[in-house]
Amino acid sequence: MSVNPIISSVDPITFEILSHRLYQIAKEMGTALERVGGTVNTTQMHDYMASLYLANGDVLSAGDSMGWHVACAGFAVKRIIERFENNGGINPDDVFLLNDPYLAAIHQSDVYMISPIHFRGQLIGWSATFVHVMDIGAMSPGGNSPGATEICHEGIRIPGIKLVDRGELRKDLFDAFINMTRQPVMVGLDLKCEIAANNVAKARMQALYEQFGPELVTAVSQEMLHYSEAILRRRIAEIPDGTWSDTGSIHAGDTWKVHVTLNKKDDRLLFDFTGSSPQAKKGINLPYHATFGACYESILCTLAYDLPKNHGALKPIEVIAPQGTVVNPTPPAPVSLNTTSGGATVKFVANSAIMQMLATSEKWRGEVMALNAGHRLARHAGINQHGKYYVSTLSEGALDGTGARSYKDGDDTGRGLSCHNIEWLEANFPLLYLFRRNTTGGAGAGRYRGGTGGESALTVHDAPEGKIKGVALGVAGLRNSGQGMFGGYPGAPSLLMLKEGTRVAEMIAENKSLDQLDEIGGSGRLFLQRRARNKSRVATGRTTSAKFGLVSKRRELSAIAWSARSECDELLIAATNCSSGG
Repeated sequence: MSVNPIISSVDPITFEILSHRLYQIAKEMGTALERVGGTVNTTQMHDYMASLYLANGDVLSAGDSMGWHVACAGFAVKRIIERFENNGGINPDDVFLLNDPYLAAIHQSDVYMISPIHFRGQLIGWSATFVHVMDIGAMSPGGNSPGATEICHEGIRIPGIKLVDRGELRKDLFDAFINMTRQPVMVGLDLKCEIAANNVAKARMQALYEQFGPELVTAVSQEMLHYSEAILRRRIAEIPDGTWSDTGSIHAGDTWKVHVTLNKKDDRLLFDFTGSSPQAKKGINLPYHATFGACYESILCTLAYDLPKNHGALKPIEVIAPQGTVVNPTPPAPVSLNTTSGGATVKFVANSAIMQMLATSEKWRGEVMALNAGHRLARHAGINQHGKYYVSTLSEGALDGTGARSYKDGDDTGRGLSCHNIEWLEANFPLLYLFRRNTTGGAGAGRYRGGTGGESALTVHDAPEGKIKGVALGVAGLRNSGQGMFGGYPGAPSLLMLKEGTRVAEMIAENKSLDQLDEIGGSGRLFLQRRARNKSRVATGRTTSAKFGLVSKRRELSAIAWSARSECDELLIAATNCSSGG
């Protein structure tokens, strides 16, 4: 149902000032996470979310946070209300913790903190954060567990606890949680940075209400939601009605299909995932709220790219995801690998359907861009050069290029999360970088080329045990990375390779350059399916690409999510993906 045209009870200047102040409060929450947090995920990769919610759990303002986590945190707020409103109470200065993927989180490593905000004794709203903690006590270090066949293998699972009661930290619960992980100090620091960010939100919101009064702030809040919803519905209505579909497949031993049909009618969008495969016994499954959040993020990146991120942009969207499928699993299906497999595939097919829809509109077809089908990541763990056990992330996969637009080239290494600092990593972990650089010739060709990705090479160095453990995960194979649109070519695939028997140590001793992989020697194996093309060319980022054009409303995309565990004592090469041409 359409909403009325924009009618505001707040003058435009006041609306702009207060709506931007709410946005800045959400951004300041993120700054607090970065400055107080201690792990690379939070401080350098920015794998976190910080946002504000109304008293009923609807999204108020999300700052610059990732859209699908903003939606999932909204589910988390509502679950906390249901669980505690009549059971223990929701009091001023409480803080709640939740990481259950079957309630609101995407996987257990995403730990949400939710805090009520009171003003003069009345509940006026909520703040919520999440950080991807460095370990969650799963069977594999770091949480992403290729061997897990049910969620009980994937670490601590909390449906909601009151971690801070009326301003007092419940240290017994805090200590119990962090000591069920491999990194209690670092996980504890991330939990404390979340508490700090929620305290910032509470202080700033109470000051806002004190300065302007609850009536005006409430009116502005409601107008913000109305503004986003009204403009988004108007934009959807400008596009011809129709139906578009796409299918992606996830390969991890077996093959699972993610299928979406996008139906556009008047000013509403329906994402229907009927036809997707039954849930898997591997951690690729994506819970319903995360599937919903992926569709929300797809809208935020396209039709609502310039609108405030709030609940208004959720209202024109409906998502159907049949229960018991890879896009709406039931317990005890595992989920720990889902962000880079099921999640990446859902985002890709949802965005693909939207691009097909936009291409039918004379006004909106200029917004069409080539898409990225995901990339590779790795966790690593072991004893570092300081004699301490550690778990951390190699975020080279964040060095994606963006897809070509209809009017310009894609951006080089400009998509997704940030990447860790090399000097920081070498100072803390037994690794040595040989290089990190833009891939040569990896961008997809077309009228406009895709943005090139990065490639890196690093080796185990100064490890007391002579080796470390690694877990490779993500969308693998030769048809991940950027996919071309309307005849554009795909980018080079995102790959991880382990090389053994190299001459790295000898070349360092001889003071020789290590930037040419062909001179390093050794034998390599790719962490992907055996049907890989010329491996030497893949490892150096010089793989040529076959033409891939979008020529119909339905097509098949093969996105391979294959994970491996390995112990490495030699050279690890991570050649990250580039994006496609258009």
